[in-house]
Amino acid sequence: VYNHVMKKVKYDVWADYLFSVIEPFLPEEYIALELAAGNLNFTNCFSVYLTDIVATDLSADMLKSDKKNLFPKVCCDMIHLPFFMEFDLIYSTFDSINYITNKQNLKKHFKEVKRCLTDNGVYTFDASLERNSLNHVKEGNKKGFYNNYYYSQKSEISPNRQVHKNSFEIYSDNKIVFKEVHRQKIYAFETYFEVIDNAGLFVVECFDAFKYKPGTPNSERVQFIVKKKK
Repeated sequence: VYNHVMKKVKYDVWADYLFSVIEPFLPEEYIALELAAGNLNFTNCFSVYLTDIVATDLSADMLKSDKKNLFPKVCCDMIHLPFFMEFDLIYSTFDSINYITNKQNLKKHFKEVKRCLTDNGVYTFDASLERNSLNHVKEGNKKGFYNNYYYSQKSEISPNRQVHKNSFEIYSDNKIVFKEVHRQKIYAFETYFEVIDNAGLFVVECFDAFKYKPGTPNSERVQFIVKKKK
């Protein structure tokens, strides 16, 4: 069902864009770390450009669902990276950073990234901003059928707390067989710059995602490129 829900995602277009923004920073020999890789759909597509990738995710089940097994996989949390080595590139996609739901843990995450980056390494991630969440809520609930299962997705946002909640339910024979709630924190645009700076990193570029113009507080999604302070 997950792959069916995500079928509209153009992984190849996303991979093309991501590589275009990081290519100037990649050394000839590199090792990359992907955070929140999920079922590796993006990773496998990105292998057109990068082949030396360690894929990580908090969910062991999601990692196991990848049957291609082209890359080493590690089950871990984005705020507690279990590595004692450095990477030339660290990246995350699909607004995974928004799943870190408080500033304290967001800072921990960036400090862990700093610890695991080479001196000239880069971290790139995309973040969903308020406008993107509001647009998703306007689109309303999503429903569908797949492989004899009925599924529904309800999207709602709490303006005061700026939390975007997605509720997924899967039914079989009119009974709920699976239910999951995703909560994402919608940080202010400026918060990322503040927390990144406090973690000993700095922003090299911040693009309006999938474009090359500067990101702004009015962007739906932004793409950051971050490096370690000297």
